[in-house]
Parts: sequence; C-alpha cells; structure tokens
Amino acid sequence: MIIFRMAPENCIGILSYNKINLTKRCVDSVISSGYEPDSVFLYHNGSQLKVMEELKNEYPEINHQWSEENTGYSGGFNSAMEWMFNCGARSVLFLTNDTIINSATLINCLNTEKKADSGFVAPSIFYLKYPDKMDSSGGFFDRERFTLSHYHSHPLPAFLEPGRDYIPGTALWMREDIFKRTGGMDEQFHTYWEDADLSFRCHDSGIIMARSPEAEIFHGIGQTCHKKPIYTTFYFQRNRIMFCRKYLNDTEINKANEIIISEIEGMKKKAIERGDHKKLEYISELEKLF
Repeated sequence: MIIFRMAPENCIGILSYNKINLTKRCVDSVISSGYEPDSVFLYHNGSQLKVMEELKNEYPEINHQWSEENTGYSGGFNSAMEWMFNCGARSVLFLTNDTIINSATLINCLNTEKKADSGFVAPSIFYLKYPDKMDSSGGFFDRERFTLSHYHSHPLPAFLEPGRDYIPGTALWMREDIFKRTGGMDEQFHTYWEDADLSFRCHDSGIIMARSPEAEIFHGIGQTCHKKPIYTTFYFQRNRIMFCRKYLNDTEINKANEIIISEIEGMKKKAIERGDHKKLEYISELEKLF
C-alpha cells in the first residue's frame, strides 16, 4: 500500500513496527517541530494491518507505505529509503520509531553535510529518559572484545575513523548518492550489526562519515528487540560472527572465535539452569557456526 507524492528534497523517514504509541510520539515530535507533513514518510515494516490503518487514519497528511512482512531493520531500511528516493528525496533523516527529534535536527545534519563534505552523518543521540546523558555520537568496533560500543560524550573528532567507527541505525542522515553507491544495508544481517557493516563498507569505498554534534535525537531504548530472545541472542551473536569473518584477519578471527564461544557457553549454562528451552534452541543454532 503506497501513497506516491513528490517529496521535498530533504525528508524524514520513520521505520515502524506495531508500536502505535511509540510511533505517534515520534511522528508528533516531527510535525510539532515544524516539518511539513509531505516531508514525512512512515514505513510500516510488517506491522499488523489494523495498526497501519489506525496510524494512517491518525496522520492522513503524511506518506505511508506498508509491508506485509517484517524484513528486519536492514530490509525495512532499504525498502523505505528506495521508496523515499523514488518519490524525489535527495537526502533522508532516518529514524526508528522509538526516537523523537526537534526543529533543528535535520537542519544541523544538512549543515554538517556542507561543512564536512559528507553524505553520511551521525547525529547526537541522547536517552529520552535522561536527556542530559548521551546514548551515542557514533559507535566503534572494539577489537579487543570483538563487539560494538558507543561513544557517549563530546568532544569527538568531526570524522568517524575508518576501520573502527560506525553510525548506529537508531538515527542517521544519508544522501541519495551514498545509498545508491553502497546498495544500502546488507539484508543478510536482518537486525543487528547491519549498521556497522554499512559503515565499514562506506569506509572501504572512501565515503566520508561525519558527526553532527548539534543534530539532537532522543531515544527510548529497547522497545522492539530487547524482549525477544531471537533478536538479543541469535541475531546479535550470529551477525557478530558474520561481521568478524568479513572484516578481520585470520589471527583476529581465531581470537574472536574464542571469546564468542566462551560467551555462548556462558549463555547456555544460564539457559540450562533456568530451563529456557527456547533460548537453548537459538544457542544450538549458533554452535553450528563453529
């Protein structure tokens, strides 16, 4: 279900999955910040039809697209971005639906584009419950623990470091040519690590990635994935393994395998103690990867 309109040059895209109140809060923050409704694109990524219809009735003036299947963050991101660029957007501030923005957020991303000559920008993301505490201003791949971490404070370098830093998928700004050049997210990742993979591919292609300290986003953590073990256990660890095998040398991969296997064994022990048979199924699938 698609509403095609000619989009303004710079748009705001929101990825939504079922959470009506969260999505309303996000859309309300965009509209109340003064952004024109025709610049707002809401992508319903596998939401129940009744959820999509309620939001469409609540916000008939914005653009809506519905996918019957939830294709994970990576698939939802790609489909939403293709939709917006096909409608005439030149750039997109892309948000998950557990975020809110203010009137200067997009403008500051555009200012960073001009100052840094960057087509891929990391805004400053703060915790919604603790707005003085930073969730991230970009993140990095920790080559000691072979996991992902966030930068939690400014000042930081204007540019993200190749081979180390990444832009979290919670909120990002991207220009059309960068999306087309990279092909967007690798949908094999589904959810988790897809943002790090995209960032590393950008680095490898010589694409400049910059921070926008003044572009503020506020994030309500953990509303979609963290209560679902298939996301927090299986996809995170599976994609972690995929990422390491893609970007590390043999020595690093061997060290990463040792650390990851040890962590999986610890999770397995706890799952056995709790009698969590569902989690044990996911862990069994992870063990097959080694």
